[in-house]
Amino acid sequence: MMSVLSTPQSDGRSDRHASWREAVDQEIAALGWRQGTRIDQPEDDVTIYVIDTVAPQDITFRPEGPATFSLSIFLDGRGTVSIDGARPLSIEPGMSALFVSNRYISGENTVSAGQHFHVVDLRFEPRFLMKAGGVALARLGGDLLTEHSLPDEDVTLIGMPSPPRLLQAARDIAACDLPDGLARRLYLYSKAIESLSIVVSTLRNMTVNRVTLRGDDRRRIDLAREIVETRYDADWTISRLAREVGLNERKLKEGFRLIVGNSVHAHLRQVRLDAAATLLREGRSVTETAFAVGFDNLSHFSKVFRVATGMSPRRYARR
Repeated sequence: MMSVLSTPQSDGRSDRHASWREAVDQEIAALGWRQGTRIDQPEDDVTIYVIDTVAPQDITFRPEGPATFSLSIFLDGRGTVSIDGARPLSIEPGMSALFVSNRYISGENTVSAGQHFHVVDLRFEPRFLMKAGGVALARLGGDLLTEHSLPDEDVTLIGMPSPPRLLQAARDIAACDLPDGLARRLYLYSKAIESLSIVVSTLRNMTVNRVTLRGDDRRRIDLAREIVETRYDADWTISRLAREVGLNERKLKEGFRLIVGNSVHAHLRQVRLDAAATLLREGRSVTETAFAVGFDNLSHFSKVFRVATGMSPRRYARR
């Protein structure tokens, strides 16, 4: 989530964090929580933080950093987490929070004095999300955006009571005493995946109960999302996409936001940026990448990419 640890819109500063890991590690050190934090990385696409500490006084801190996908399960402690521009989410023992940010973001978190603060924070890298569930998993929770999220800015924060199985998985992670080695890595990796699968199932059940579109309209919205996610290099406007799927523009916009959790244009932009990041990692040039994902202006592509990732396409490719 913006997890008690995570990450706000840039104002052009040169000291922005280059990665969510750098942001989280620096925040832990600044709070004096390093001794009470255990970090495991069972695979290079999953990182697990277990924080077990006591807040001697009320703490307010402003975390910030690049895009991240995190699931936090609160075993103990009370406080709030929030994204700048959205309402704070209150946390308490037994809650979990899903935080998905597709760009550099910031917020404000609090922890109450005297609290035993015990949280398991799971971080999943984009390559894991795409491998496991594609864009659908990377956009998990989009149907359930609340006042704690910023849908037009591709930032999602959802809080919910943790199902008993999720709490047990988090306790198993926190209590793991296997020595470093293959057995520990396998155990923790499987528990992280188990935790995410429970959340996927829970959120999808919540979504099914919430969506009220008629079946035919739902299928057309799903088709619109499929078009945006597979033919993202085309110049899609609302009117053109509405004609393509056979819906009027108002129903397309309202239904898309309800089901996808974002506007058509914001979702298209993020799909293009996800594809661009993949191409850059594969060694494609910035110019070739921009045109391949539907940007006809290289300067505009570089600006949008920098806002979303905190770095220029060239720097991203080098890293």
